[in-house]
Amino acid sequence: MKLYQIDSFTKKVFKGNPAGVALVEESLSEETMQALASEMNLAETAFVVRNNNKYGLRWFTPAREVPLCGHATLASAFVLFNEGLHDLSDPITFETLSGDLIVSYEKDGSLLMDFPRTNPVEYTRGNMDKIQQLFGDAIVEVLEVPNELIVILDSADSVRKCNPSSDVIASLAVNGVMVSGWDHSGAYDFVSRYFAPNLGIKEDPVTGFIHTILSPYWSSQKAKNTFKCYQASPRGGELLVTVQESRILIQGYAVKVFETEVNI
Repeated sequence: MKLYQIDSFTKKVFKGNPAGVALVEESLSEETMQALASEMNLAETAFVVRNNNKYGLRWFTPAREVPLCGHATLASAFVLFNEGLHDLSDPITFETLSGDLIVSYEKDGSLLMDFPRTNPVEYTRGNMDKIQQLFGDAIVEVLEVPNELIVILDSADSVRKCNPSSDVIASLAVNGVMVSGWDHSGAYDFVSRYFAPNLGIKEDPVTGFIHTILSPYWSSQKAKNTFKCYQASPRGGELLVTVQESRILIQGYAVKVFETEVNI
């Protein structure tokens, strides 16, 4: 089968978030997909199988399957569009654990993803002492969604400077902890990072799905619906996000690093 490595949310190789994309003719066993994802050792490896006019899509981290992944969806659509496997004028429909996800090819070469929206709520459980230990006086608000913790800090600079302990992060959420702050410099609207050691990812380079959670929050705070976002990991990446009533549109670029054949 064909296996690609794609850097998502960037125009430059070795930036953004790398994803594996495996094009399979028939569905593989979960054990095989997990083994390949562990072998690739990227934040996510996507498995794509054609199903009539749609595509089945599943995502695996080095540790386990996840229900939603933005950068590996972007990478999968990039492969299908740019390798001539799907017509550029025809949006792709992926069948996933999070329902149908639609990806369109834009005239400027970017890809536009249509994802479900998730609204965070106030964090009401314990562990505030641990959260305070990690982020200190920069904390503005603490929120949550199932399996994820959200910490809002006082500035983009505080987001960039934080260096939380992976052991403490792992104790705070089933999956991970996302951190975000408003960018008062004006270069971006908000800046974020995502730490997920329980998924086998100390820090994810650029995470599409967290923007389906963070952008509704920032929309409620700033009374705007369109955001230029930056994920401030060492690799870094840019996203354009539009908040709709029940959906989130995420736009970004991708670039191919390599392709190969895998015999399984």
